[in-house]
Amino acid sequence: MFEFFPGDRTWSSTVNLALMAGGSIGDIQRWLGPLRDDPGAGLESWAAAWSGMAHQQEALAAADLRDGHLSAAGTRYLRASVYHAAGQRQVPPGPTKSESYAAALQAFGNAIECATLPVTRIHVDSPDGTMPGYLIAPNPGDPRPVVIVYGGLDLTKELLYAVIGPVFACRGITCLVIDTPGTGELIRLRGVPSRPDYEVPTSAIIDHLETRHDVDARHVAVLGVSFGGYYAARSAAFEPRVSACVSWAGNWDCGAVWRRRWRERSGHESAAWFLPWVLGTPTIEQALDRLSLWNLADVWPRLTRPLLIVHGENDREIPLGDARRAFEAAGSADKLLRVFTAEEGGAEHIQADDPEPALRLIADWLALRLPAASDSEISTLRTV
Repeated sequence: MFEFFPGDRTWSSTVNLALMAGGSIGDIQRWLGPLRDDPGAGLESWAAAWSGMAHQQEALAAADLRDGHLSAAGTRYLRASVYHAAGQRQVPPGPTKSESYAAALQAFGNAIECATLPVTRIHVDSPDGTMPGYLIAPNPGDPRPVVIVYGGLDLTKELLYAVIGPVFACRGITCLVIDTPGTGELIRLRGVPSRPDYEVPTSAIIDHLETRHDVDARHVAVLGVSFGGYYAARSAAFEPRVSACVSWAGNWDCGAVWRRRWRERSGHESAAWFLPWVLGTPTIEQALDRLSLWNLADVWPRLTRPLLIVHGENDREIPLGDARRAFEAAGSADKLLRVFTAEEGGAEHIQADDPEPALRLIADWLALRLPAASDSEISTLRTV
């Protein structure tokens, strides 16, 4: 994996996420480069650098707007949103984190106002309160199948949009990026923790989609990124209206994974506050105990829908062995485990070292299983 901060997986992973979401290596070098040479740099310096980077983009966007350059301004605002959201990932709950995330929401909203993001805001009622999301549709007047995209433990719908962009829309599939329990606005602004029975929010989302006339709610897939792979698998196993499932990182026993990380302290010292925050427990010990509920050993056999698991050969977050166990246990007759190797690239967690081929593969796989692509498109794909 590209380590902008050599030896520091935590900070480097945030840099890689920002690059996946359209960030500029030039911006990162200018603003974060000085931290590499400062052994005393801590979270205060880290947060200030990301904030400065984001505010610079906002100032440039405002100048573009004054000159009437809407597309240029929208691109700048989206990049600012990415920087604000990325910078708060390692910051514990408090004013700095809240302000950074609020700024990310504002910058994303500004990008929408510039009319450069083809999104529709939606709000889904659920037992956990209202869940906000964005629909990215191929053509708002042409109802298409939907893929619900779940982020991992520290992603937001804005970052998911920036990573995914129009990839699914280009394959004739409407994409829904949404904040759900333990993610985005729900945890940051309302303190709603994650839950192991993720079929509950999924059912609420599909209930909402069934009321809309701009989507085809008869065909709904779920895609989970990183820890979100648990959410997707659990949803596909227990919600019968799910048509297909993609686990972008094959999860097996989330509790075992995090207990190992905590023992090794392998760049995850932030787990001391992060896991209790996301899971709604007072201490890390209680969070690790509670995380034992996030176990898919008995869930995978119940999953019978078409299944794609995408994993990296050198994934240092979720072992490749977990993805293999998940694939073998899954009850789906139509299932595929795609492992990206170091030789081809994309061998790291969620292919952070080369994500585009994996994302395109996922979109193509879904297009073959949802009635979104035309017959000619499907025929062409099957001969490639």
